[in-house]
Amino acid sequence: MKQFSKYIPQYFKYLLGMYFISILFFTVFRIIFVYTSKELLPDLSDLNYYLISAFEVGWRFDTVISCYILAFPFLVLSFLNLFKINSLITIRIIKFLTALIFIFAFMLCAVDIPYFKYNFSRLTVAVFNWVDTPEMMIQLMFSEFSYVIYLMLFIVISILFSIVAKYIRIKTISKNISEEKFSVTIKLIYFLLIAFAVFMGMRGRKSAPIKEGNACVSTNAFVNQIGLNPVFTFAKSMMNKIEFMDDKIALSEVKRYFNNEAKNKYDSPIARLVLADSVFKRYNVVVIIMESMTANNLKRFGNIYNITPTIDSLANNGLSFDNIWGAGKHTSNGVYSTLYSFPGIWSRRSTTNVERAVYSGFPGVLKQKGYSTTYFTNHGTSFDNIGEFLPENHFDRIVSQGDYPQNKIVGMYGVPDHVMFEKGIEVLSELAQSQKPFFATFMTTSNHGPYIIPDGIKFKPKKGPIERQIIEYADWSIGYFMEMASKQPWFDSTVFIFTGDHGAITDNNKYIIPLSFHHIPFIIYSTDKSTESKAYSILGGQIDIFPTVMGYLNASYVNNTFGINLFNEKREFIYYSEDNKLVCMNNEYMFVFSKEREENLFKLKGNDVSNCIEANKGIADSMKKYMFVMLQSTQWMIEHKKTNVIAVSK
Repeated sequence: MKQFSKYIPQYFKYLLGMYFISILFFTVFRIIFVYTSKELLPDLSDLNYYLISAFEVGWRFDTVISCYILAFPFLVLSFLNLFKINSLITIRIIKFLTALIFIFAFMLCAVDIPYFKYNFSRLTVAVFNWVDTPEMMIQLMFSEFSYVIYLMLFIVISILFSIVAKYIRIKTISKNISEEKFSVTIKLIYFLLIAFAVFMGMRGRKSAPIKEGNACVSTNAFVNQIGLNPVFTFAKSMMNKIEFMDDKIALSEVKRYFNNEAKNKYDSPIARLVLADSVFKRYNVVVIIMESMTANNLKRFGNIYNITPTIDSLANNGLSFDNIWGAGKHTSNGVYSTLYSFPGIWSRRSTTNVERAVYSGFPGVLKQKGYSTTYFTNHGTSFDNIGEFLPENHFDRIVSQGDYPQNKIVGMYGVPDHVMFEKGIEVLSELAQSQKPFFATFMTTSNHGPYIIPDGIKFKPKKGPIERQIIEYADWSIGYFMEMASKQPWFDSTVFIFTGDHGAITDNNKYIIPLSFHHIPFIIYSTDKSTESKAYSILGGQIDIFPTVMGYLNASYVNNTFGINLFNEKREFIYYSEDNKLVCMNNEYMFVFSKEREENLFKLKGNDVSNCIEANKGIADSMKKYMFVMLQSTQWMIEHKKTNVIAVSK
């Protein structure tokens, strides 16, 4: 073996050694990933076969990342070898940078494990939502023991990798590579062979370059996530803007979809005048956006634990829209789309507002009608950039962590929900003293890990896991707020809206997109005796909440949003973002489009969860076109500042 080894260039042995140890450590992370989410594994007789297939595909994704990292050191070391350049400092720098980049990749793998447990998605740039609140990020890391374990895991693996990488360096590049006695022909042959191997490794397979869809080895959503490498998904997610279609075509089509071709007199392709046929109900409007409140938590949707009696009661005694889908999987999506009725796109944080666009929606239109506008949050205003975004978008005031009794702060997310609601009653009662009606939004937080059930209150959870108990507390807090509000003189002249910012993972997810993460409640509740309780099964989305509530209020206004009034309009499709994927749905099918331009279509009824796009190309193309028209028009409106309030025509 030693005799044969002397005919192999040192840098090739070095690259080969680094490749094998990188694959080893990536595999270790994959094993840990599976173990920490083992409760999501399906109960299948041939599960081992699918796991082996997932790990085989995982090796391919790991090879892609390893070869991309090793491509640059390969080129530099090959250059030094070919031209006999004696540069030990260059070699040291290359070896140091290579090890450093691999360690960064392992850091992403470590972060990916808890990220997946909350998002049911491998790592994307959405993780950067925490960067502008480093104090909360640090608190989160050390507030749950599991996060500390992942940090320690990363440190241990980084140390082990550094030790092994150093050993490989010593054993392979023991002298300057320029001193190796190979002919130019042999060097060129090695260069071409290694270049071909690296190139093929970067592709991941012999045919077209590997894509996320190649990780699908079964009909189970979790098994299909196992093969993915989080560095791969993270890199792919950095492509935030994609031109879906030509602007002119999109703007023409969006007018047609909204039946807005001939009568649009406004400087916006989607602005349409809504004229009420009766007197405007000048009610106060309170919107409560509940953290991670999937519709699957409610008894009316089959939950057997009775953990949301308050929300279920509000739905039973109000107007409940039971077929509503959130705009994305992050709080920023939920706040943005509930308040302003614009869709989320990819993993872009909607409230960053780098384009400095000003939106219409609830606060803009109601402020135009003489309302005051207030936003309540449990924590500080830096998270999700709300401290900058909301005041620029028609909010008069934000009530945040500094406004609450500081002794009531219980964790990184500030005060518990019930404390925020206590302050809310106080502020709303002050606002009610003026001659203005008020619009208020509450964004709850307690149902977000790390979970803390506060002491010293009447609430006592049932026995069960903390994840279920915290939902009980969140529901109790809503009931506590409504009980306090019912004693106020402004209660009977107020309409209350309840929805979720997004859903959460439950046990019954069978598609590549977990439906429970996007199915959310939408409830309109008031004491108006002229309104009878009713359940609606009409298809709708988070973007429809604003115009539907305006319809309930009998308001005349210009609807310059992508939402519709579900009382008298009907959707052909609803669409939403799943970070690296986009989804379009109706009641029968779900179309999924990835950043890699892969397309899948699934039937929502029955037990067949396979991709049925080939047999249903027509419906898939219709859904794709509809979604692309809406998203391209969204991008155009934001870029051209056509998103703001428009005055009602006289």
